[in-house]
Amino acid sequence: EKEKTRTKLTVKAKQLVAIAEEKEGVRRNLVVTAQELASIAKEKEDVRRKLAVKAEKLRLKALQLAVTAKEKEAIRDLLAVTAKQLALTAKDKEDVRRRLAVTAKQLATIAKEKEYVRRKLAVTAKEKEVIRDKLATTAKQLALTAKEREDVRRKLAVTAKELGLKAEEHLKTETELKESEIRYRRLFESAHDGVLILDLQTGRITDVNPFLEKILDYSKSEFLNKKLWDIGTFDNIRATKDVFEVIKLTGEFRYDDLPLETKSGQLIEVEVVSNSYIAGGVKVIQCNVRDITERKKLDLAKETTRLLEEERLKVASIADATHELRTPLAIIRGNVDLALRSQLKNPKNPRSALRAINYEIEHLSNMLSDLTLITSEKSQFEIKIARNKINLRLLIDRVIVRCKTLAYKKNISITANNIPDLAIFGDKAYLEKMLVNLVKNSIDYGEIDGHTEILAKESKGFVVITITDDGIGIAKEDLPHVFDRFYRSNKFLDSGGSGSGSGSGSGSGTGLGLAIVKWIAEVHSGEVSVKNLENKGSVFRVSLPINAKNRP
Repeated sequence: EKEKTRTKLTVKAKQLVAIAEEKEGVRRNLVVTAQELASIAKEKEDVRRKLAVKAEKLRLKALQLAVTAKEKEAIRDLLAVTAKQLALTAKDKEDVRRRLAVTAKQLATIAKEKEYVRRKLAVTAKEKEVIRDKLATTAKQLALTAKEREDVRRKLAVTAKELGLKAEEHLKTETELKESEIRYRRLFESAHDGVLILDLQTGRITDVNPFLEKILDYSKSEFLNKKLWDIGTFDNIRATKDVFEVIKLTGEFRYDDLPLETKSGQLIEVEVVSNSYIAGGVKVIQCNVRDITERKKLDLAKETTRLLEEERLKVASIADATHELRTPLAIIRGNVDLALRSQLKNPKNPRSALRAINYEIEHLSNMLSDLTLITSEKSQFEIKIARNKINLRLLIDRVIVRCKTLAYKKNISITANNIPDLAIFGDKAYLEKMLVNLVKNSIDYGEIDGHTEILAKESKGFVVITITDDGIGIAKEDLPHVFDRFYRSNKFLDSGGSGSGSGSGSGSGTGLGLAIVKWIAEVHSGEVSVKNLENKGSVFRVSLPINAKNRP
């Protein structure tokens, strides 16, 4: 159809060029006619001038004749006198006189006729002058008409040129479209995804590429002119007709995971993306079918590997936690033994022993609380959240007081500037634990004589708290995982720590500190993130909703 359209446009362009050439021929004929008329007018002007000259000559001649007649009249008079004189003479002289009289009359008649001829010539000259004027006017009109036709010809020539250019552009466009069609067909034929083309109105399949034929084991003839739901392989699509109507209305549809049955009965997993567009003036639906069987296998393998790794880390972390539990238990046992050995000279004071035991029990309780918190279901944990109104400034002041003892050991200063005086809703104990974990993390991996800065600001219904340190930072490969449960970077394990990257805010070495931070932030409808600074150090960012009183 495009080729026919291009051919028609080419023929039309040629016809327009032929019309322009015909009009150019007419214009040239008109120019020649105008030139001929101008030549005729010039010739007539020459004739008029000649006639005028001739009339003038005739007038002069008539005047001469009139003068001659007058002279002859004088002669006649003289002759009459002479005749009278001669009348007095003999009979011969009378005859001569009579002859002379007749001659005079004849001369008078001739003079009168010449005068008539002169007047007639004068009238003819005047008529010719009028004709000359008319011819001159006609020549001017013809010249103007010729000029107008020349303008028309030029316009027609410009139009013909423009049409020629448009025809070239159309030809170029047609060529590009043809090349694009060839490229599309090559891509269509060589694509490693299945492609189905359906008529939007009827739902019938109008084209299918070889890849889809190959993966489903159906021939092209088994696809063409059939509706999608009439082909056995698509029986698994629920409510296919309804989906077709949705595509007609919205122009697109997607199946992320769809099992299709091949002609031989084998199930393959595919991803189907459908969208509609106009092709060749007809609205069609293109269904891209991608075989994701191998990808699903790889995803399953990756997920299995991830779960196994998480389980391994969990087991390792529980082993570490178990090891961590042994130390406080050993201390408790030692204190109990010392308190019970009354036979010793200097038994340990029971009160001092109880204080030491109480400290270790509190340490154990914190460790067990962390493990319980991070391994419990989120829904169960949310039930325990006691949401109350909390003053942000007082909360941060309390966190700084608790962390100053730890900061004192490394001479790290903690500052909190421009904290807004506003209230948030949440569980004070857990929010305090979250911030303490972040500040302790900055202290554990901050430089000696360093600095930890706490900032907070209100933004679009949220309070954004940032904790910035000037420590060793976080390895690039560890950044995406620092909030994962049980994740501990080898770099920090080697150093015997647990901070940035290990995530242990409590110093337990179980890799739970930053995971707990994330857990608490999410339970409070917030979020947490981290990034490295350009020079050194890290910045942790916690975003919490201000008015979260009624949130779950």
